[in-house]
Amino acid sequence: FSIFWNELSSLVEAMNWSSVIHVMKIDVTKNDIPHDKINAWDLPSVYYFPAGEKKNPIEMTPVTRKDGNPQSDYDEGLSWVRSGYDLVKWMVNQGKLDLEFLSKLDSTSNSNEKIVEE
Repeated sequence: FSIFWNELSSLVEAMNWSSVIHVMKIDVTKNDIPHDKINAWDLPSVYYFPAGEKKNPIEMTPVTRKDGNPQSDYDEGLSWVRSGYDLVKWMVNQGKLDLEFLSKLDSTSNSNEKIVEE
């Protein structure tokens, strides 16, 4: 699973979003998580803390299938995450990111590149 977080971190850096999006990993076996809305009993537990809403994290939950049973969905966990792109898509679908602002950050990084013609 950590390979996806490394990929997400690389995407955030490549898109020049690192001033807005911070990717962090916390080992709950070594760190106390003093937040009343975080339940890290199931691992991995993934939470998104939108800017300005630190008291209301959004938990990344397993996809529930219409024809599946709850135990099967639970056992599958976050197996729907196949890449860092899936994580970005999930964050966007939460409706908390300012996509216009992020696109400006990305275009800023592209304008800093020097194009050399031969």
